Amino acid sequence: DVISKEEQEKLYKKSPHNFIRLDLSQEPDSYPAVAQLLKEWLATGIFERDETSAVHFLSHRFKLKSGEQKNRQGFLALAELQDFSTGEIQPHEKTLDAPKEDRLKLMLACHAQLSPIFALYSQPRQTINRMLAVEVEGVEPFIEIEQENGDECRLWRIADAALIRKVQSEIKDQRLLIADGHHRYEATLNYRDQMRNQRGQWNGREPFNYIMVYFANISDENVVIMPTHRLARGYTHKPFLELEEALQTYFYVEQHPKTPEGKISFLKALKTAAKKHRVIGTSFKRDPRYLILRLKNKRIMQRLAKDLSAPLRELDVSTLHLLILEHILGMTPDEQVKSDNIRYSQDEEAVLQALEKEDYQAAFILNATKAEEIQTIVASGEKLPQKSTYFYPKLPSGLIVNKLDPDEEIQDTTGA
Repeated sequence: DVISKEEQEKLYKKSPHNFIRLDLSQEPDSYPAVAQLLKEWLATGIFERDETSAVHFLSHRFKLKSGEQKNRQGFLALAELQDFSTGEIQPHEKTLDAPKEDRLKLMLACHAQLSPIFALYSQPRQTINRMLAVEVEGVEPFIEIEQENGDECRLWRIADAALIRKVQSEIKDQRLLIADGHHRYEATLNYRDQMRNQRGQWNGREPFNYIMVYFANISDENVVIMPTHRLARGYTHKPFLELEEALQTYFYVEQHPKTPEGKISFLKALKTAAKKHRVIGTSFKRDPRYLILRLKNKRIMQRLAKDLSAPLRELDVSTLHLLILEHILGMTPDEQVKSDNIRYSQDEEAVLQALEKEDYQAAFILNATKAEEIQTIVASGEKLPQKSTYFYPKLPSGLIVNKLDPDEEIQDTTGA
């Protein structure tokens, strides 16, 4: 969901074996085409089947916009699929039907999990990461790549049964929070249920009862959550004075001129204000100002979102969607989820530029949702609005595929 049409075309042309041909096929009848291509790649050695139990330790070095270097570490393994009702694996975002249907059709065609979901556990002592990092110290990576943006990914294969059992022991009592891959997880649940219905009998060890997961520690400072900004259109235009009055009714409004210098001061002031307050940056088409909005009184959100918990309704993203987009601008929830009406980006400069150059009516600059806010909201059984979080960077695709053979069984490596 972060690949543009132009990037997709570029990757297609780059190599006949680029993973984009499986994950985002351009073929007219894409699902059978992907199944056939995966079969060919397995037959010709483009993909090699690993017949032994292993976990894979992934180090992802990247640089933030500020220039700060980070190294996110995690491991890839299978997790037993759990219905959300168990609370063992928890979602934090709402999903849409179309992406789930697409991923399910892809799985039914090729009987494979092409990409892992990204899940978080909480371990302040960093025991798992430290064990795995010690194991691979001085060892050549199984796969090493440098991406075009300068990111470095190194993947080690770890087959030591004793170490795998230690990792299992450390992770077994952890509740997992899905960071990225909600649609894939729900599609995989649907795939599992269809496979169970087809077979009639199953023992729980079949591959379709498991999902490939990238496990990362939410307590690790290298797990970065970035804000997702919005461009909006599709609402009935409001006269300037009417919009101004509505904003002034609910918000303290700080103004910056819409000039190159004003944009710099606006973005700087927004970051400074966010350290103490919940604020939203905004700009409207043909308004010569950038605005920083700070809610005057929480009571309006209590009235608009009385069914939501205080932590959820106090998020910037809740204020934006419920108070600004719906209450002030008149966009219904259904209108807000249409891709034609709302565009998302992690680049605030690009969002502000697109407002002036493209057919959008408003831009909104948000601050990142904090990890502890996500945990609190999920623990209460609630979900955040779509695109409330962006765990950066996205996982690289194509390193590992989980082929699902219904006649195989997942090995028990716990020694139980």
